[in-house]
Amino acid sequence: MANLRSLPAFIAQRYPPGQVLALTLAFALVLWGGRKFVEQWRATLPLKQAVLMLRAAQPENGGWLGEDLRVMAGQPVQLVVTGVEGSHAFAIGHTEIASGLILPGQQQVVEFIAPAPGRYVLYCTQWCSPNHWRMRTVLEVADPNQPDAGLVYAQETPRYSLSLAELEIDAPHPAPIWPRVQPDEKAGATLWKARWPELSPREIAAELGWPLASPAAVYEQIATADASGLPGAAELEEAERWDVIAYLWQAQTTPKSLALGESIYRQNCASCHGEDGAGDGFAAGFAPVAVPNLWNAATAAGASPALYYAKIARGGMGTGMPNWGTIFREDELWALVDYLNTFLFDGSQ
Repeated sequence: MANLRSLPAFIAQRYPPGQVLALTLAFALVLWGGRKFVEQWRATLPLKQAVLMLRAAQPENGGWLGEDLRVMAGQPVQLVVTGVEGSHAFAIGHTEIASGLILPGQQQVVEFIAPAPGRYVLYCTQWCSPNHWRMRTVLEVADPNQPDAGLVYAQETPRYSLSLAELEIDAPHPAPIWPRVQPDEKAGATLWKARWPELSPREIAAELGWPLASPAAVYEQIATADASGLPGAAELEEAERWDVIAYLWQAQTTPKSLALGESIYRQNCASCHGEDGAGDGFAAGFAPVAVPNLWNAATAAGASPALYYAKIARGGMGTGMPNWGTIFREDELWALVDYLNTFLFDGSQ
């Protein structure tokens, strides 16, 4: 019997060249088929649970400490976090994965199934120090069929096609005009039904430039020309026009979106921006620059929804405000924008 090393010579001596080629191809096909069968068989086996360990220190001392967080999509995961110093909690962006409060000397065990392939930001949701926003790390989720493929941050297709680079989001944006009294969205709805019942507020808002136009820019449009799409708007009193704009802005959202935006704001923004957006949160004093008063009507009336969106998604360069674009889903980003708009229309000063 020929051994494996002499097998090619044995075949060459025994069979003509044409048959040798056929046998070689058949042998290669059998090997390829066997390999594919094993790969498919392995793919049907359940992935073994991955156990990941993290330690939660203060951000000044390293923040989330431990091994790299890397798992396979669909893999059961047990994430064990031990408190070292400070009080922390975490969530993982673009997922529903979150922990409870983690105190020094305590452990949190969070179990979940790894999401689709991508890079997911694990961030602290409990204000822990002036450097709280550094409290971030990344969960990498690989494709089990292509474990070495490159990964990108989990992000969704933007709702609007916006030229964010042209917004000059770091420049001041004071409005030339703003409401002197608190606008009344309900009064605006009544005016709309009486004067323009056949018009869609969403379509008119788009014609007026929403979401790129600021409330002040829309006010100037409807105050100076009936060509704005709202015949007779220029004849309204100043307060009535602001009521109509309040209605237009609120017509772009829903109570569910506003509730989501408020929840996100209170958990992630209020510590600096304050419960009412006045820039007086308990952590505002630690910010490298003054936290803006989002409740100030002159400031808020000059901010377009797109400007708020861009600032939230990118973060405030040099202000201590982190980027949220790699953390919040698209609906969460716009829900937060919707909620910020209520500071002008539900409480201008």
